[in-house]
Amino acid sequence: MKYIFTIAILFSLIIKSNAQLVSIATARVAATGATVTVRGIVSNGAEFGGSLRYIQDGTAGVALYGSTLSSINRGDSIEITGTISPYQNLMEIAVTSKTLINTGNPIHPPLLLTIPIGYAEQYEGQLVQINAVNFSSTGTFSVNATTNITDGSNTGNVRINSGYVGNLTGTIIPTSTVGVVGIMGQFMTNYQLQPRDLADIIQVGNPPVLTTILQQTNISTTGFTVGFTTQNTGNTIIRYGLTNALGSEELNQSLTTNHSVNLTGLTPGTLYYVKGITISASGDTSFSYIQVMGTQSLSTQSITCYFNHPTDSSFASSPSNYAHYLNNISADTLKAYISRATSTIDIAIYNLDDVNGIVTALNLAATNGVTVRVVCDDGVSSTVYNSFIGAIQKIKSPPSNLPYGIMHDKFLIIDANSTNPNAPIVWTGSMNFTADQVNVDAQNIVIFQDQTMARGYTLEFNEMLIGQKFGPDKTDNTPHEYVLQGNRIEQYFSPSDGMSLKIKNALLTANTSVHFILFSFTRTDQAYPIADNYQSHPNYFAQGIMHDTAQSTAVYNAMVAPMTTANLKLNSFSWLMHHKYAIVDADDQFSDPQVITGSCNWTSSGFTRNDENDVFIHSNEIANQYLQEFAKRFQEQGGVVMVGINNLLSNSHFELTAFPNPATENIVVNFFSENVSNTIIELIDVQGKIVQHFNEEASSGNHSIELNTASLSAGLYFIKVQSGSFSKTEKIIVVR
Repeated sequence: MKYIFTIAILFSLIIKSNAQLVSIATARVAATGATVTVRGIVSNGAEFGGSLRYIQDGTAGVALYGSTLSSINRGDSIEITGTISPYQNLMEIAVTSKTLINTGNPIHPPLLLTIPIGYAEQYEGQLVQINAVNFSSTGTFSVNATTNITDGSNTGNVRINSGYVGNLTGTIIPTSTVGVVGIMGQFMTNYQLQPRDLADIIQVGNPPVLTTILQQTNISTTGFTVGFTTQNTGNTIIRYGLTNALGSEELNQSLTTNHSVNLTGLTPGTLYYVKGITISASGDTSFSYIQVMGTQSLSTQSITCYFNHPTDSSFASSPSNYAHYLNNISADTLKAYISRATSTIDIAIYNLDDVNGIVTALNLAATNGVTVRVVCDDGVSSTVYNSFIGAIQKIKSPPSNLPYGIMHDKFLIIDANSTNPNAPIVWTGSMNFTADQVNVDAQNIVIFQDQTMARGYTLEFNEMLIGQKFGPDKTDNTPHEYVLQGNRIEQYFSPSDGMSLKIKNALLTANTSVHFILFSFTRTDQAYPIADNYQSHPNYFAQGIMHDTAQSTAVYNAMVAPMTTANLKLNSFSWLMHHKYAIVDADDQFSDPQVITGSCNWTSSGFTRNDENDVFIHSNEIANQYLQEFAKRFQEQGGVVMVGINNLLSNSHFELTAFPNPATENIVVNFFSENVSNTIIELIDVQGKIVQHFNEEASSGNHSIELNTASLSAGLYFIKVQSGSFSKTEKIIVVR
């Protein structure tokens, strides 16, 4: 009887459980906070992030959110129980439990709809397809960014949300008519079509299909190479000219997926408009949007960096490469550059005042016949804005209002089109032109003497001043590659140029180290590469300072475990740590050392809403100068500055080796110094604690010190040797 009674109870529980199962359509009209159980086929995998899935059951579709969904894939049949929890008007179920029924099922086919019909509540959460549309934007697909599609009369949003990890990111936005498949989502009052991957962009016919934007390489004063890749084979046609009308053409009839054409006979320091075209064997055509590229200039091509707080010259790679400290003269330096202008000054600045006479200097230049034009943020005070004399052409950005953010650029262009190639100047960096920013807060400034760069920046400036386009309304209309004295310089503007992905990819190139200081850092897209490099490169490490004092942020948590609190600092001073820079592989001259700097904070607004500018400077010398600045700021926060095991600073005056490495009982430190000064040797653990300390008497030549490591715990340590103004660090491992 007990057995029969137990079976009866189990049967009744099964009946009760099945009675709780409802259709997705029924769940969608349940009250917020209600608990529901639904079953369906999953429409997406991890493309939208580990915690977000959409399911359909034939009656409707719905978004699911929960940490238990990370292993769920497309075609899985699942049953979930959860709470109705709408997010910004998107109907969403917060999953409390799930059951995987089976895998490998065909997903529900997309509903073939039109823009005016498909962007509606009844299709939210379902896979839909809209054919015969064109994208309104050019460039590449970016995370946390929206672009529009149009059928000629109607417009709809196509969105790649934050957390996306599919293969659309960084690929070219189609310039021809296509169909788009995606899951219909919603954010506030806007419905958004969310493609999952490249296969959701349906091409017409059998075209080659460009998978990258045009890439510029081999830049010289008289030419450059243009390349791109395609999914399928086609020939290669490059059209180019001094305007959008193009006019000239180079053709390579070979069918290929890796396209490359050399353009020759061009003019130095000149911008060219370039378009790529490729035709398949079947006669179907794919083409790029028009991009702007420049030849190398005849300028001096000098790069000058300044810092308004002291630096640590002991990290200089040579006595000739000391970082430049502007001791309360940043404003005077700026005014000196303004005064040397002979024809034009264009300034795009988030904020400025006249406490240090900067507005007065601009007014004086305009009075002397220089054409002065100003673009600033809407938040600039009316008193300052109105103090510009009438001869100055000026404009404020629109008020901050979704989707627009702020005009946060910080750049100055002088004499871009001068007949003298040594006159043009581009001034940029982190500094706004206000009293506190100039004199109090920590800033970096970088100045390029290069006509091609000045003309490239002018295109961006004119898009705002003349075109009155700001934020998401702007297009990718400037060069991205320059060569200055043999150094590669990349230039990107936000939000049109996909800066978030560019920074992420640059961080992923690190082999030995990343050092960074960021005023605002909220994007895990950039945090995870810094942390993940620990897994990819055993000799890699990172150190950084965040101005934000909130330690509970996702970014801080993503990095603090591998970096430790000894290497990840929060600003402890009352003045702003206003930098927005990162240094990649500053200690390894053979690993493409580079500096990323400019106006852009690593935030969603910085990458997707604001007007911003950043440069990527590939240079041993510049990376080392920024390392000197970083070292001083990091030491002020109580940190011990480290450089990696491939310590290859180009310093012939000072050499350091340590062996055996890994070590057990002892390790021998050998160094050679031409300095006649006392030498300090320190053994430091990963928490920054000095565990052994030695002084070597002053003398030049070879030195050898033996350190006892027998009493040390197994793990990572650093040997730092400082002699005079020179300092070197080696990473060692103690094993047991």
